[in-house]
Amino acid sequence: MTGTEMIDMLGLRLEDPSESNFTSATKIKALNIAQRTVVNLIDNAYLTELQEIDTATFANTVYNDSSGNGLDSDGKATFTNLGIDPIRGGVIAINVYDINDSNQSVDLGFANMIEPQDAKRLENSYLAGSDSNPVAYIFNEAIYVKPVKPSGGIDVWYLKNPTAIASGNTECELNVALHEVVLDFAESQLWKMDNKPDRAGVAYTNAVNQIKALNDRYQIEKPKGIGTQGRA
Repeated sequence: MTGTEMIDMLGLRLEDPSESNFTSATKIKALNIAQRTVVNLIDNAYLTELQEIDTATFANTVYNDSSGNGLDSDGKATFTNLGIDPIRGGVIAINVYDINDSNQSVDLGFANMIEPQDAKRLENSYLAGSDSNPVAYIFNEAIYVKPVKPSGGIDVWYLKNPTAIASGNTECELNVALHEVVLDFAESQLWKMDNKPDRAGVAYTNAVNQIKALNDRYQIEKPKGIGTQGRA
């Protein structure tokens, strides 16, 4: 649905098509709060429209943090320097590559993503990453890659924040299957503003139930990893 269609639909749900109680601007604010709520609650599998790949290349040196788009000497690249704004830290994967002596790009493969609290374990030589098995983790809106390469780069696969819903003919960026859920959350917010908690509760419950059904369904239908079928 477009922003205008969502506004009109909310007008019907709120029994206020003439906008006597809620202006278009108020509905747009509620829709954008609702959209963010859906993005925060739904499984990443339903957010493919928000998937992005950001490339950060390092020209002959990895120590170019002053240029604003590379790793520093600790293998760190902040979201700000990379120019990305992932939802809820939503970095999906990091592909690492290097530049060899012939100035050719060498793909080192996807880094093994670990939790920040496990970073200390990388000091153990048996657990540390290697050129053929890089390791990465996310902490305080920054990406850390080990080992640090003298040249090359990373491709960051992540989920971006959705484009704000606005009045007009621009479609809501989320999958069309989620548009009704966005409307439910927005309707709930507006009923609260109108001091009608019962109707707000009904709309909110509808939205939450749809989110739960979709998330539960994905857990059943999601692809199985190699060698994981039948594991206890």
